[in-house]
Amino acid sequence: MCFRPPTVNKPIKCPSCGTLNPSNLKLCKKCQEALETEEKKESKDAEK
Repeated sequence: MCFRPPTVNKPIKCPSCGTLNPSNLKLCKKCQEALETEEKKESKDAEK
């Protein structure tokens, strides 16, 4: 039997204060600044 560990998303670093936040949050848990997710980064790159 093969055990596959669950996938773990990398924490997101707040661009404002540098706090590491779980990837499921949209706002920083410390300063409440909006976090930039991978989806936002990809859409910004596509616009260029």
